[in-house]
Parts: sequence; C-alpha cells; structure tokens
Amino acid sequence: MIEIKRPQVSCVVPIHDMKNGEFFLWRLVNSLTAQTFKDWDLVITKDGKMAENTNNGIKWAKGELIKILYLDDFFSDPTSLETMVDNFDPECKWMITGTNDNPSPKWTDDIETGNNKLGSPSALMFRNYFEYNDLFDEKLSWLLDIDLYKRMKISNGLPKILKGDFVTIGKGDHQMTHILTDEQKLKEHNYLNYKYGKQ
Repeated sequence: MIEIKRPQVSCVVPIHDMKNGEFFLWRLVNSLTAQTFKDWDLVITKDGKMAENTNNGIKWAKGELIKILYLDDFFSDPTSLETMVDNFDPECKWMITGTNDNPSPKWTDDIETGNNKLGSPSALMFRNYFEYNDLFDEKLSWLLDIDLYKRMKISNGLPKILKGDFVTIGKGDHQMTHILTDEQKLKEHNYLNYKYGKQ
C-alpha cells in the first residue's frame, strides 16, 4: 500500500468573478511559488458566495495547516510562509499574521460588533481538524471574518499573533466593502447582534 504524505500547508484560495481577476490570480500564484517554504499544495475553489466558496476549499484541504488567501491578496515576501510555519508551534491552533495595512493585529473582545483589529481572512492560518474545522457562516458576505474569529476564539482560545508584513491586501472598488449596500451591511450587523445576544 502506498502512503501519500500530506503537505504541511494547504493554501486555500476562493476565487470569484472580479475585475482584473486573472491578474490578481497570477500575482497570488507567483507569490506562492516564490516562497522559500515548499511543502504546500494549492486549493482553488469557485463555488457559490464567498463564505460557501471558502468553506469548500477548507473541506478539500489535506494539509496539516490551512492558509487562507483571497484572490486579490498575495504574500508580501518570499519568506512569509516559512516564517508563519516556523512560528506555528505545536500548541498553536490558529494564527493571525500582520499584513501591509495592519502589521500589529490584536484581539478585541467586542469583535462581533465590527471592531475587527485582526484583519481580513488572508491574515488567517489554522490547524486542520478536517471535519471538525470551524467554517464561515454562509449567511454572511461582509462580516464573515469577524464571525469566524469570534467562534474560533470560543472553540480554541485566543489566536497566536505574528506581527509584521506577511501578506499584502489588495485594495480597490472590487472589495466587498464597496460592493455591498449600506442596507446589506446593516442586515449583517443585525444578524450578528442577534446571533451573539446583543439585542
């Protein structure tokens, strides 16, 4: 019987139709192949809205660790992934890394209200518990990250914080914050208030 070795890291990239999407994808992939750390595989999914799409990627991931990376984001430096893995010690269950726009992330106890100082999902790496992973709430499109962070903290305690610039976050009118209406954003806030007993 042939034993197939699991990669140490699965990089999960949910993609969707986006202006300049092909450019963003190649930029991301090029930043991944340039990494000094080589024990990874790439899981690209395109199925449903962002939360569902990302969840499908997580379910497909075979690596010991899962690194989320959104289509318009990319690794800031060739040593980014190696540094993340080196700092992901055996006791660590999930990690938030600094990004170009948030090099010093920190936990906030009221994160479910929208006070997110951890950053986007591209700042996230976590241990793969396979069918027991926390997944994104598929009712959310804008606040999906803060809801997942809240539940991961409940399940696994506070994240390990790795300060610095490891991921560059793509900015532009293609982002959800510019696409969703104020009404849709308010609806998501109200949903989280209800979910966490804030009203």
